[in-house]
Amino acid sequence: MKLSQLVLSGVFVLAAAASAHAQSAVSDTDGNGTYSMEEMTAAYPDMTAALFSQIDVDGSGEIDADELQAALENGLVG
Repeated sequence: MKLSQLVLSGVFVLAAAASAHAQSAVSDTDGNGTYSMEEMTAAYPDMTAALFSQIDVDGSGEIDADELQAALENGLVG
């Protein structure tokens, strides 16, 4: 039983680390908790206004961590 709990814990830690690493490619330079077009372009030079809008599913004009993670998982950026 303890081995399975250890393995499961390891899986969660690796998944969290992968998510954090993927998001660390973009720097939140203004510290507001979201990513602007400028911040996304710095990390992904091929970023276009159309792609930014596609990633910004809530239309806020900023990309939050969940939107960025979805974009990474769907291969929109990476």
